[in-house]
Amino acid sequence: MIKTKKNGSLGRKTLLGSPYSFKENFGWFKRYICGPTTTNYGNVDYISKSVILNKISPRYTISFIGDIMDMNLRDLIIGQSVKRFIEGSDFLIGNFEATLITDKKVINGKRHKPQIMDALESVFAPNKTYLSTANNHSGDFGKKSFLFSVNRLRSKGFNIFGDKNTPYLDLASDLRVVGATQWSNRPCDYLTRLQQSSQYLKENSFNLLFPHWGYEMELYPRIEIIKKGKDLLSKFDALVGHHSHCPQPVSFFPFCNDNKLIAYSLGNFCDGKKLEMQNYGILIKIVIGIDANDKWQVGKCDWSFLKTHSLSKTEFLVDTVDNFSDFLFEYKSVNEEYMIDEVFNDNWCEMEQVVVCV
Repeated sequence: MIKTKKNGSLGRKTLLGSPYSFKENFGWFKRYICGPTTTNYGNVDYISKSVILNKISPRYTISFIGDIMDMNLRDLIIGQSVKRFIEGSDFLIGNFEATLITDKKVINGKRHKPQIMDALESVFAPNKTYLSTANNHSGDFGKKSFLFSVNRLRSKGFNIFGDKNTPYLDLASDLRVVGATQWSNRPCDYLTRLQQSSQYLKENSFNLLFPHWGYEMELYPRIEIIKKGKDLLSKFDALVGHHSHCPQPVSFFPFCNDNKLIAYSLGNFCDGKKLEMQNYGILIKIVIGIDANDKWQVGKCDWSFLKTHSLSKTEFLVDTVDNFSDFLFEYKSVNEEYMIDEVFNDNWCEMEQVVVCV
């Protein structure tokens, strides 16, 4: 520990900008040097890229993007395939994981150029775009810089949630999204914590959890995260996560007569680094509505991989890709749409329509 007159001890959160224990930091460093781990701890598979989880009467269509990382002071260009995928959605939800530009500099601090707002506006209307600040980098530069960033985003028309003053937002009178984080790189008391998320559930509504959780650079969730996800889905109607900086499975849990969507982590929507391992993410679109028993459910789910790549010395492009076979493993997909017509048990049924990464 480094001693300071004001605070006594200056721990790893303040000095290094890391939310993890020393043991976890070693694993994190190894993964960033050697590449993401590929161990499938819980034998979790991806669902098909187009699937109907439950039979519903559609009400809303929502698209999701993962970690909107800093672009290393370059401009972000969003490709036409991303725009086509999101087209027709009622709402767009993403994780805004950096502070709009500040003069402060800290180790591992993430800063966005204002151009990121123009890029996001080019793909979807700001007043229908919902950005979570519940992540491990919102505390990088302190509360004053955080509030400046939030106010600037709101002045452009974006809807911001995930802090203690706005832990959730109602996209409609019967549709609520809750933002929460498991981690903060630096001491920060103004974000919504994951353990607090269930207190914001709304009755007679579709409750969506959008958590920043799990561990970085792991292609599959750990057993503890799988168990936590199932527990959270006993309360929420769907869970779409982020934080891993690489894609993790889009899957589901069966609950009685329901199939509940769980996307463990969408990875990076964009990133200004040239590291191949951090250039991938997932884009999801879901349709939600009421089933025959007047219960809120996820109906159709479509998803695609994303990749960010350098266009020039000043620009990066993010676009959809079919797989990332040029990365660490080959993705096998079934191209036809299918419907789940029965309820599956907790042992993760083997289906020819389920896709796997090997």
